[in-house]
Amino acid sequence: MPGWRNRWPTRSKVLARAIIRVADAVCAAMFAAVFVVFVYKIVMRYAAGDAVAWADEVSVVLFIWIVFLANGFVVEDRRQIAFDLLYRHVGAGMQRGIGIFRILLVGGIVAAALPGAVDYIAFLWRERTPVLLWRLDFVYACFGVFLVATLVRLLVRLVRLVGPGWREAI
Repeated sequence: MPGWRNRWPTRSKVLARAIIRVADAVCAAMFAAVFVVFVYKIVMRYAAGDAVAWADEVSVVLFIWIVFLANGFVVEDRRQIAFDLLYRHVGAGMQRGIGIFRILLVGGIVAAALPGAVDYIAFLWRERTPVLLWRLDFVYACFGVFLVATLVRLLVRLVRLVGPGWREAI
């Protein structure tokens, strides 16, 4: 298999783009659902005089999922809030070193938090939402997905920064 190394980056990029597109579409659909539920709640309150309690719960759960899925899969690292006052004014080699340090620091924190977070999410099966009685482990499962996605993204970025084409990763 002499050509497998040349095909692997292309396949991984295609897979990554497909995952991002699916996550983007899911987040957009959930945001549209939040809007529809919100409009329904307003119409029911003022037209029918009925306070629809389930609408608040659905909106909050969808919003939680949107935030974590979008930040885990859709929002690029360059679009995240960053304190880059020093980073912008140093050379490429120093930016590489700062980037590697940041990845190791944040990745270490996320990796250390992952087992406890997953354990707590699993523990939440006992609790339910107040109105629809949804299990909280399902409601907050998106946080575990976010942590794993963040670790994968950090690992990919680290590989790019220590690899031969590191200048494109800065």
